Amino acid sequence: MDFEEIKKRIPEYTYISFFERRSKYASVIPVLNEGQRFLNQLDKMKDKNIFHISDIFICDGGSSDSSSNSEIIKNYGCKGLITNTSNVKGHGTQLKQGYYEALKEGYDGIITFDGNNKDNIEDTLKVFIQKFDEGYDVIQATRFSMGGKGINTPLPRYLAIKFIASPLVSLCSGYYYTDPTNGYKAFSRRYMMDNRIDWFREEYYQYEYGYFPLVHAKKLGYKITQVPTIRKYPIGEVPSKIKGFNSNFKLLKQMLNSLFNKPK
Repeated sequence: MDFEEIKKRIPEYTYISFFERRSKYASVIPVLNEGQRFLNQLDKMKDKNIFHISDIFICDGGSSDSSSNSEIIKNYGCKGLITNTSNVKGHGTQLKQGYYEALKEGYDGIITFDGNNKDNIEDTLKVFIQKFDEGYDVIQATRFSMGGKGINTPLPRYLAIKFIASPLVSLCSGYYYTDPTNGYKAFSRRYMMDNRIDWFREEYYQYEYGYFPLVHAKKLGYKITQVPTIRKYPIGEVPSKIKGFNSNFKLLKQMLNSLFNKPK
């Protein structure tokens, strides 16, 4: 992978690194105005020493709250703060920027999860690291099998995952994913740097990274596994950027496009 050429294709951002690489694996957390949910998640991660087993990159989409406060993020023990400064907004843009920096710094694998305190990261991140050490290249968290649990999952989202997303992604990939829309997932360095797949497509800036890598992993000969997680939605407001018919319809279009695209 030519990092200089890849950098030209990535929307502009700033990067503040607080220390040199300490861990074998990195975690990339995309955030955008997550407020207290984000701080609560960092508190739980700090209590369980997560910052000592994985270097944490915060990838901010341009928040106006503490999500973009470098001093707060540094004091928790995060590795760095990446802030999107371009006009290309989106979850995928933030992930792309984080993936690039983590790969450039030599991490052997990258774990990603949302910054809105829905997942039990503090209890399960060590399982992802164990699976990396066992040689897996794609690790997908699931709340719907293997002892995982979904709490207060909105009914429309539950139905969409069970009867649309999971069957489609599984059919296209040749691997049975039970919770592919779950943003808690991980990829090995060898998979992300495989020249047979274009990881940094310019047209991917929304939720394509949720599906595109899952679809091609088995076809390219990589090892896949799923691990159980607890994903809990608060009662009342749903902490998600995907809301309403239009947002869900756009997500479906993005999913279909990424499912049927060639790896390169």
